[in-house]
Amino acid sequence: MRMLQMSAPSGRHTANRGARFRPRQLVAALSLITLATAPLPAQEPADRVLLEQFRDSIAATQDSAGLLALEKRLIEEAKADRANAMTHLRLGFLSLRLGELGGQSHYEDAASEFQWAIDLQPTWPYSWYGMGSAEYGVGDSQISFVTGIKTMLGKDALSRSAMAYAKSAEVDPGFDRGLVDLANTALRQRVNIKLGVALEALRRAAPTEAATRPDVLLARGRVEREVGDGDSALAAFQGYLDHGTNRSLGLLEVARTLFLLGRFDGMAPYFDGAASDDSVAVAAYRADLAPIASDSVMREFDRTAGRKRADYLRRFWSDRDRIELRADGERLREHYRRLFYARKNFQLTALNRHYDIVERYRSGSRDFDDRGIIYIRHGEPTSRASYAAPGLEANESWRYTRPDGDLIFHFMAREDVQDFKLVESLFDVLGFSNALALRGGLAGAEGDPMAQQLLLSREQLAPIYGRLQAAGRISTGRYQTEERQVGQESIALGTRTDSYELRFPDELKVSSEVLAVGRDSTGTQVQIAYAVAGSTLEPVMVTRGYLYSVRVRFVASDRRGRVAATIDTTRHFVAPAPVPDGEHLVGRVSVPVPPGQYFYRLAIQQGEETGVLLPRDTVRVGRPTATALALSDLVLGSRNTNLFWRRTAEDTVVFNPLRTYKRKESMELYYEVEGLSEGTEYTVRIAVRKQGGGGGLLRKVFGGGSAQISLKFEETASFPVTNTSRSLKLDKLKPGNYTLEVAVEDEQGRSDKRMQRFQVVEE
Repeated sequence: MRMLQMSAPSGRHTANRGARFRPRQLVAALSLITLATAPLPAQEPADRVLLEQFRDSIAATQDSAGLLALEKRLIEEAKADRANAMTHLRLGFLSLRLGELGGQSHYEDAASEFQWAIDLQPTWPYSWYGMGSAEYGVGDSQISFVTGIKTMLGKDALSRSAMAYAKSAEVDPGFDRGLVDLANTALRQRVNIKLGVALEALRRAAPTEAATRPDVLLARGRVEREVGDGDSALAAFQGYLDHGTNRSLGLLEVARTLFLLGRFDGMAPYFDGAASDDSVAVAAYRADLAPIASDSVMREFDRTAGRKRADYLRRFWSDRDRIELRADGERLREHYRRLFYARKNFQLTALNRHYDIVERYRSGSRDFDDRGIIYIRHGEPTSRASYAAPGLEANESWRYTRPDGDLIFHFMAREDVQDFKLVESLFDVLGFSNALALRGGLAGAEGDPMAQQLLLSREQLAPIYGRLQAAGRISTGRYQTEERQVGQESIALGTRTDSYELRFPDELKVSSEVLAVGRDSTGTQVQIAYAVAGSTLEPVMVTRGYLYSVRVRFVASDRRGRVAATIDTTRHFVAPAPVPDGEHLVGRVSVPVPPGQYFYRLAIQQGEETGVLLPRDTVRVGRPTATALALSDLVLGSRNTNLFWRRTAEDTVVFNPLRTYKRKESMELYYEVEGLSEGTEYTVRIAVRKQGGGGGLLRKVFGGGSAQISLKFEETASFPVTNTSRSLKLDKLKPGNYTLEVAVEDEQGRSDKRMQRFQVVEE
C-alpha cells in the first residue's frame, strides 16, 4: 500500500497537500501521535449515515465548480480542526468525485486525506475503504513496460487497492461495501491477483450479518469460482438467487459455474436468465458471447429481447453442437471452460498495446492476448512449440490438426512478455528486417544460426519446417513463401471462425461415401455407406459371438451455417468370429435431407477413444432449381460386399464404399433422374476414363469391340423419379484408378452430369 507521509489537509489546496513532512508540520504530527495512544472508538452508525448522505449528494452533481467551492470550505474546516477524521473523510470522498469528473490529480489528493483519516481512526472501515477507492483511481502508468514491472512486484494500483479494501473488512467484518469492492477489485486484477486476500475476508465475514447480503453473496460466489471451488460458489450464488434482486444475473452465474464443473445442467439456468431484459444481465451475456461472435451475430443479439433472445441463443449454440457433431450443450459448456482458461493464462496485463510491422492482426480485445483469442475460438491446440535464446523475443507456435488441413499459428511477445501477438511466419520472430534478409536462403555457412534453431524447434510441428532445414538456397525462398501462406490462411480462418472438432486418441481406418440418392415418404435422402478395417476394430465378447458397436454422426448445413439434417446413431453388429485384419465391417445409414446444396461432416467411431472425423465435403440433394434436369449421385456397388439397400420389394441397390473391384467381377451402377414429365425421352451417356491417362481409356465397357469409352442410349422418364440399375463388366480394364462419368440430356437441351472414382485390381 502507498504509505503517504502525514500532512495538513491544507495540502495541495494550499500548495502542499500530499507533500512530505516539513518542520512547520511537526507539532500537528506530534498531536496525532498523542491521540493515537488513546483508545480508538468504533465508527458510530450515525457517522456512517452522514457519510453516505454526503456521498449521495456529491454523486448527484456534475458541477465541478460547485464541488471545488465545497472543497475549499471543507479545507478551512480541516485547518481549524485537524484531528477531525470525519472532515478528512468528506474531503477524501469529495476528491474521489472530482477525480471521476476528470481531475486525475484529485485521486492523489483523496489518498492523502484518507491517509489522514487512517492515522486518526485506523479502526474505521470507511477510512480504509476510501483509500482502496483512491488507489484504484490513481491508476497505473501508461507505459506498458513500467506497468508490467509494477504488477509483478505487487505495486500496481489494483494491488494497493485490494490491500486497502481488505483492511476495511478486517477492521469491521460487517462492513459489506468493503467486502464487495475488495472482491470486485481482486477479480479485475490481471496479475498478482489478491483473490486469496478477498476470499479470506469474505469467509471471515461469514458469521456476520453482512455475509447474507445479496451483493456479498454475489461477490463471494465469483471469488470462490475463480479460485476453483465450484461447489462453494454454487452455494453462494444460490443464496444470491434466494435474497438478491437480479434473478437473471444470478442464473447466469449459476450456469457459468455449472459449466466450469463440467455439468450440462447449466443449460436451463443459462437460457432462463437470457430471457430477462435486465441491462446488467444482458451486458454480461453479450460480453460472454462477443469473443467468438461475428458482427452480424452481435447485431442480431442486440435486436432481440426477452424470450426471443433466449431462443436466439439456443439456436446459436444448438447449431454449433450439431455442426461439430456434438451432443446438445457441449459447445456451450466448452465455451465457458475456454473463457475461464483464457482468463487464467492469456489475460492482458496492460491495456496499452503497441504493434510492430510484422504483427498484422489487430484483435481489438482489451482482455486477452492473441493466444487467448485463438484459444477461445478453437480450444486446446494439438501441439505447441517454443524456443528461448538470449536476444530472441518470447515466442510460441500452435498446431491444430484438422482433417480439412492443419492450422498453424505463431505468436511473439516484444515489449510486454505477457502480450503475445499473431505473426504470419515463424521467421517474423526474428524481426522484419531479418525475415526479409532470410528470403535469400538458409543453407550453408551464410545461414542464420538462430533461424536454424527456430526451425529445429518446430520440426515436429509441421513437415514444412523439416523441408526448410534440408532445402538448398534456390528452393528455400519457395518453402518460406509456402510457410508464410499457411500462416496467413490460418490467421484468416482462425480469427473469423470457431470450432470444437471431435478428436480421437486412436484412429479408426474407414472408407466411406455420402451419396444423395433415394427418397421415402419423408422426402429426399442421403445414403451413408462405410467400411471399417478389421485391423482397427476391437470386439466385445457376448454370448452370441463378437459384438461391434459403430457410432455414425452426420450433419448437413447450408452455406450460412444453418443445419438442414443431422443424425447420431449407433449400430450393433454381432459376428461369430472376429473381423480379420484384412477384411472390413460394412454398414449403411440413410438420412432424410431436404433438397439443396450442403456442406457435411461425418464421423465414425467405436467407443469414445477410437474413431475418425472425415474431411468436410459437399453434397447436392435433388434438383438445384425447380426447372432443372437433375441426376442423382452415382451408386457404384458390388454384390460381394454384402451391403444392400432394399429400395423396394422388387429392387435392391448394392454399395461398395471401398470402391475397389476385381477385374472378374461386375460393377453395379444405380442412379436416379428427376425433373422430367412422364414418358419423356432423354439421352444417357456413360464413360470410363483412366485417371492420369491423357485422353482416357479407349476401351468399351459394355460388350467390347469398339475403341470408344462411351456408351449412349435412350431412356423413358417416369414421374417424379426415374430409377436405373445397370451392371458393368470390368474384365476389359487393366488394373488402375478410373473415373466413371454419367451424363443425361433431354430434348430441351437441359443436362446434368455426375462422376465417381473407383479402382480395378487383378485379384
